Amino acid sequence: MKILKAKEMAFTDENTINLTKIPSLVLMENAGRGTVEVINNYFSDKNKFVVVAGSGNNGGDGVVVARYLLNLGKEVKVLILADSREKLSKDHLHNLEVFETIGGQVNFINEKKLAKLRNEIKKSEVVIDAIFGTGFRPPVKGYREKVIQIINSLEKPVVAVDIPSGLSANSGRIEGSFIKANITVTFAYPKLCHILYPASQYCGDIFVVDISIDRNYLKEIKRYLITPQLLKLPVRKKDSHKYNYGHNLIIGGSVGKSGAVIMASKASTKAGAGLTTAIVPQCINEIVETNLIEEMSIPLDCHEGIFGKKAAKQIKNVIKNGKFSSITVGMGMSINENTINFMREILKIKLPMVIDADGLNNLSKIENFKEILRKRKQPTVLTPHIGEMSRLTKLDTKTILDNMEDTAKEFAKETGSYVILKSSRVLIATPDEEIYYSIQGNEGMATAGTGDVLSGIIGALINRLEIKDALKLGVYMHGLSGDLAVEDIGKESLKATDLIDYIPDAYKKIKSYKESYKNELLIKLK
Repeated sequence: MKILKAKEMAFTDENTINLTKIPSLVLMENAGRGTVEVINNYFSDKNKFVVVAGSGNNGGDGVVVARYLLNLGKEVKVLILADSREKLSKDHLHNLEVFETIGGQVNFINEKKLAKLRNEIKKSEVVIDAIFGTGFRPPVKGYREKVIQIINSLEKPVVAVDIPSGLSANSGRIEGSFIKANITVTFAYPKLCHILYPASQYCGDIFVVDISIDRNYLKEIKRYLITPQLLKLPVRKKDSHKYNYGHNLIIGGSVGKSGAVIMASKASTKAGAGLTTAIVPQCINEIVETNLIEEMSIPLDCHEGIFGKKAAKQIKNVIKNGKFSSITVGMGMSINENTINFMREILKIKLPMVIDADGLNNLSKIENFKEILRKRKQPTVLTPHIGEMSRLTKLDTKTILDNMEDTAKEFAKETGSYVILKSSRVLIATPDEEIYYSIQGNEGMATAGTGDVLSGIIGALINRLEIKDALKLGVYMHGLSGDLAVEDIGKESLKATDLIDYIPDAYKKIKSYKESYKNELLIKLK
């Protein structure tokens, strides 16, 4: 499923109408009908509705909603934020006249009539927000801002038509007043405000309704939401052995940070790697051996609790004498001159590679690291959080947070690497400028070690699937494991190792999703 910005939605909307020749009134009719389908599922026991409509086509969608509710026997009032019908868009006016013909009640609301608006909302059970659509640019100005404040203050259940009024379709940023919705019904595709925080938390439950938009006009858009439809699962053949499923080499750890490499190793095994071997400094090998059962370990030179100077040479012999198929490096590795040199040597290894945590911090200290990444012949996956991305790009964290997609896409293209950028949402950027967002996961996962688990999962999967398929599945499964764990454990007590325990449940859940998930006309995002 693609994710759109306002201009992209407007482009496909316009071409659907003008080139595909689907009338705009048909699109509006489909939007209203789909919205009512959701409303009826949620509020079948409610009888009093008020539609607060703007003067544009979003308001027209709201009037169609009102007509369908009226036909269902509901009590419906339409409040239009305009001085008169002359201010309405053509399609809005058409649907308003139809609504009035069948007995619908309409009031035009300006700043002098806010008391009436407040009174009508007070008497209602559910508010339909159809003030502004995807073309709106914040902030809200004039008396409409007061309208939004009134709606929020009365705390009635709110259904937003397309997007909660006052939000921008183009980002998760918030500027000025906006509707706080319980449900949002959006059309054709989700928009960025439905996906990204903080805006998405004010959208409530989000539904995507097919309104007959011609999807052929969006072939150039490479921004996707990871859904079960996009996922491929690895397959095990009956006639096989452990080396058929990859040997993932986990490199990391230091005194005080042995847990990072232990978690990544366990996650690698749980995600399906045929073999997993941890390479750690000699000084922590005993504790690593004590905590790993299915996984193996190889100790290298240690100096002051960190990989020592000799480790860079020793890794050559390990690779030469081992049968490894992928490398996952950086978790808990710490950083000094020795680890920087060690990282330089690791980058020369001709295997698919996942670089995380201190692997990224060491990488950022290598003067020509972007050129090194570009020249690598095997896929390279970087898994930075915002701070690590700042060190790699030299951009401040606010700039990155405000421009996650562009930052990751530019970096991936420049270095030829795959970037998994981690924040309140996780996105994948590919060298060919594709973007994949995941909405799995929760705030309970904001705890030490969850990134190490993700790296272990990804390191295992890049042996089993094509690189993009591995990343999509790994990111989705990591978040889903956290969601499943929270159902049993709660958010406050969730820890990274819980995610490892729920990987098997996530695999089973994804399989069941794929078997039942269809391209339906109505899709709930999460």
